[in-house]
Amino acid sequence: MENDTKFTLFGKIIAIILLLGTITGGVIFGYIVSEVKNFSGIDNIKQFQLSVPTRLYDVNGELIAELFREKRELISFDEIPQTLINALLATEDQAFYNHFGINFEAIARAMIKNIQAGQIVQGGSTITQQLAKRLFTESEKTYGRKALEAILALQIERKFSKEEILEMYFNQIYLGHGCYGVATTARLFFNKEVKYLSVAESAIIAALPSAPGRYSPLMNPRNAYEKNRDILTRMVDQNYLTKERADTIYREFWPEFIESIKTEFPTKTAHTKITDKAPHFTSYIRQILENRFGRDAVYNDGLIVYTTLDLRRQRSAEKHLQTDLEIQTRLSDSLNAYTRGSVDRGLFGTYGLLRMIFSLPGVIIKHDIESRTRRAIVDELVDATDILTLLTDSRINQNAIETFRSTSALGVTSNLEVEGALVSIEPSTGYITAMVGGSDFNVDNQLNRAVSARRQPGSAFKPFVYGAGIDSKIITSGTTISDAPLVNIDSHGTTWSPGNYGGNYSGLVNIKHALAQSINIVAVRIYDMIGPEKITAFSSNILKVPPLRFNSNPTMALGTSELTPFEMAGAYAIYANRGRDVIPHGIRLVLDKDGNEIANIEREIGDILAIKERNNEMQVIPEEVAFIMTDLMRGVIDKGTARKTIREVHRFTHPAAGKTGTTSNWTDAWFCGFTPDIVTVIWVGYDKPFLSLGKHQAGGVVAAPIWAKYMKDVYNGMPRPTFPPAPENVYKNGDLYYIKGTHGSGGGSRMKMESIFDDYKDE
Repeated sequence: MENDTKFTLFGKIIAIILLLGTITGGVIFGYIVSEVKNFSGIDNIKQFQLSVPTRLYDVNGELIAELFREKRELISFDEIPQTLINALLATEDQAFYNHFGINFEAIARAMIKNIQAGQIVQGGSTITQQLAKRLFTESEKTYGRKALEAILALQIERKFSKEEILEMYFNQIYLGHGCYGVATTARLFFNKEVKYLSVAESAIIAALPSAPGRYSPLMNPRNAYEKNRDILTRMVDQNYLTKERADTIYREFWPEFIESIKTEFPTKTAHTKITDKAPHFTSYIRQILENRFGRDAVYNDGLIVYTTLDLRRQRSAEKHLQTDLEIQTRLSDSLNAYTRGSVDRGLFGTYGLLRMIFSLPGVIIKHDIESRTRRAIVDELVDATDILTLLTDSRINQNAIETFRSTSALGVTSNLEVEGALVSIEPSTGYITAMVGGSDFNVDNQLNRAVSARRQPGSAFKPFVYGAGIDSKIITSGTTISDAPLVNIDSHGTTWSPGNYGGNYSGLVNIKHALAQSINIVAVRIYDMIGPEKITAFSSNILKVPPLRFNSNPTMALGTSELTPFEMAGAYAIYANRGRDVIPHGIRLVLDKDGNEIANIEREIGDILAIKERNNEMQVIPEEVAFIMTDLMRGVIDKGTARKTIREVHRFTHPAAGKTGTTSNWTDAWFCGFTPDIVTVIWVGYDKPFLSLGKHQAGGVVAAPIWAKYMKDVYNGMPRPTFPPAPENVYKNGDLYYIKGTHGSGGGSRMKMESIFDDYKDE
């Protein structure tokens, strides 16, 4: 009876265990079935081609840059050398061609070895299971996910051939150093295409899937060296190599390879070798692509982007801008060391506070922290003291400040390099053919000043003041205006006295001479004759910026409204295009990774311009105004402030027009110039707008040389440009052009002006 009771109890326990096992198995099976049912990615081959870099190309089809999160280059099975396949199979899955996705023998063998070692020392996953884990299970280490991984491996084996599975594996597997797929890895480690890999190189790559960091030849060359011997031995065991051949390969390969990687950084990654031949332009295009297609598409979908950039011109722009900025930095440091330390002398009268700080007991600026301290002073205190100078003319503790300045001014400027920007646009197409946004592009200097830096253009703004006057028919090319000292008094009784560069005055001068010589007094008088409303409307229209961006006071005539080089280039392009609209753009065409067109920006812009043409809106400013202003600006280069630099020193002899620009205290230097074919705008200055380039460092001296050298390179091999003839309603009298029916009538004065000459008259 007792035995029967024990047997009954034992049977119940077994039944309960079986029931629980059945329930557990059912739950697990149900989970797997549910996961498989809800999983549709395996039916979509595109799921196996994730994260392909977007590539940007210039107008000649040359690669500019790649945009990616995971660096991957897709290859076909035919491009994979048999030696690499053999090395991988010998290492990861010797029975690959004999199993159906799961290798139970390998799993059992791995379990025994792991039990013997007391830890996990070997895995039993097949290549197909590794692919399933990489693509679908997110490498989660749960029993449910491992089971799902096995089921997915079976599905993959059923849907794809062994060759297709290997192709997907070689394209997807992560191999360390930011490399996804063997193509990227081969370029990073060996600087060659996959199809040219040697046996030893293939064996190095075959070691990486299981432990990319441990067997990296850059991070752990000793481990890689030893593992390479092991893999070659496995290849011998699988009859892929003879032992003699393996020994020879091993002996001959490693000494030379070790020498080749001695100069490589262990932290080198696929990102280290990013191709980017125009980083500021790439940044500009990247933002446009992200706004239109989204970040995921840009970094994962392998877009093919054909841009407007001309890399030949881009290289010239970067070379000349970089070289001249380095020279200017040294020159400005030298000039400012003996003048005003890059800061207006009036600011130093309020530095008594600084003396109090630095004269406190125990406060010593040591050499190792002086750069940081000086930078903090410039960043945090100078703007505040600038405001204080408006309230007082105090010169308290001037001697102490002079001492501080003499020891610190050079340090401030030497820690802040002169920066610059260049934008080049074809007026006939709107193509941005070159864009440089700074002296260099690195982790600490990525600001694209070409499109983001708003700076005062100084006299480079005057063509819009003159253009507004000619457009409103208040002045003509023959109008003469008094260049004599004047005092402006506004309605509040505030006075302002503009001055000319150098302090000279010429008496009565005509418009063409005044623009060529960049006479400030004349520009201010034209402002008074025309009024701020007309100048603002004209400038807003041609520059394509809101009217609120302009200062509605006489200083606007001297370029105190802040604008970017890109905005200036777009406006000058309209002048160069006979007053017709120009839509600057950097992208022509966007394709998906299979070559299908997904956006034709060039056609879209063409459609916009066609609509404007039908609606009679293409003419942004009248053609006759553009022609006359172009003629006036040709005088700047042929006889004016840019003549010596462009025509004599650098001998750019082609017909061209443009305008120099310099702001007060020589903080900004500009040259905006164009031929019928190309518009190029140059800006040079410090990022801090209160820092000076140095006395007499004007646009014609600083920016114009860069323009001349760049334009000479552009026209190397190009035909000599020719400006179009005068429109029908423009006639010539002497060396001046006039619009028919206008002779330059007078205009009412909008503010009280006191001068020793009449305001203006006509020739």
